[in-house]
Amino acid sequence: MDKPFLQGRVILVTGGSSGIGRATAQRLAGHGARLALVARTVAPLQQAVEELRKIGADALAVPADVTDSEQSRHAVDATVSHFSRLDALVCSAGISMRSLFESSDLAALEQVMRVNFFGTLYPTYFAIPHVKQTRGSLIAVSSLTGKRGIPSYAIYGASKFAVQGLYESLRLELAAAGVHVGVVSPGFVATPLRQRVLGPDGQPWQSPPPPPFRVWPVEKCVDCIMHVLLKRRREALLPWFVGPLLALEKVVGVWRGGWLGDLYLGRKLRKNAQLFSKTDGPPAESEIP
Repeated sequence: MDKPFLQGRVILVTGGSSGIGRATAQRLAGHGARLALVARTVAPLQQAVEELRKIGADALAVPADVTDSEQSRHAVDATVSHFSRLDALVCSAGISMRSLFESSDLAALEQVMRVNFFGTLYPTYFAIPHVKQTRGSLIAVSSLTGKRGIPSYAIYGASKFAVQGLYESLRLELAAAGVHVGVVSPGFVATPLRQRVLGPDGQPWQSPPPPPFRVWPVEKCVDCIMHVLLKRRREALLPWFVGPLLALEKVVGVWRGGWLGDLYLGRKLRKNAQLFSKTDGPPAESEIP
């Protein structure tokens, strides 16, 4: 499948005003897709849509908060009303949090779950009847932290594990209807989200803590999304070699009690994670190992 496959297809992208969602919309526009972009903040959303229109794309701005079920319903209905169909949904709205679980405010933990999980669940729920009609696609942007627990990313990882579980079940439930369901799980990606990582009180760190692993260009994540969409694949990981490593850990875990990944991540992140407490404030970059 190449560019003609997406020509004229209608794709709704949540989180479309910035980061992965915005970059994905630009790539899809280059393939001739018609686009509905959803985000809460009107000004950057309109700017993103205007950029698409300047390159000849048929694009619609739909201001909505995907953590609200009725606004999610409105976003899907507005898309179908405008374009008369829906071929694919790409859920990329999300927030990040880095904090020790026991040091975090419950309200902050709940907010991460609302945005990352329910912000995927609601648009997906309302999109399903329409993508069943077009035998289209549902794609969620998850995370490698949704594949393996990591210290200081407990609630963020939990929200992404929930997305993984939801979409894995939907893949089986909707297979007979011809609906493709896929999940993209990247590591750290260079987006504006990196500057708005939440701390234990639910407010962004004044100085965002450096990520413990490589940060990938957003274009690499978009490559994965396009691969899953065009090839109708069930999953893509960034980087790809994490898949074999996770499989190896499972095999070794059966044999030796699951110590391999714990040992590596513990050494990599344990000292780092102890810096993230409610009272100590954000760590200085010199303190990060």
